[in-house]
Amino acid sequence: MMEKINRRKAMTLIAKWSAASCIPFSWLLESCQQNGPSTLLSEDYQLLLSTVVDIIMPKTSESPGAKEAYVQYFVALIVEDCYEEEDRNKIVIGLNQLLDQKFLKLSEEEQFNLLNKLDQEANDDPSHYFKDLKSLTQWGYFSSELGITQGLRYNPIPGYYKGCVPYKGEIAWY
Repeated sequence: MMEKINRRKAMTLIAKWSAASCIPFSWLLESCQQNGPSTLLSEDYQLLLSTVVDIIMPKTSESPGAKEAYVQYFVALIVEDCYEEEDRNKIVIGLNQLLDQKFLKLSEEEQFNLLNKLDQEANDDPSHYFKDLKSLTQWGYFSSELGITQGLRYNPIPGYYKGCVPYKGEIAWY
């Protein structure tokens, strides 16, 4: 025979079910994630990444650079959260090589020359880590508020389409 449920029991059950449905189940999977702080978000890597992204997309008189748009954090988060382990390790190993070469203690010209050399190597080797760093820097910059509004000519409410407009050397539209 079924037990009678009074109003108080019914309200208690509904409250428990409602509360249980609001609990995110990601906490069940936390043990599957990496333990400890994120490697690329550590202070050493962030200092290195901020220098690298600043050289890749420097500040100009007309627009802020990647460092001002905090692209270094974007790069770190995408690599940490979205890259497969093999690709993530490739980038971390590459950054460790830069740290081992005392990249941050080099002069600005030496840093530029070293990254230019890495860029040339990346053109010859499509799996080179610098190719990923460069594309992530561009993606992060041009999807940031500063990159869209100051690095590109952004028109939130575009007008009519003009198919043939002479180019006068201005920055690109988004």
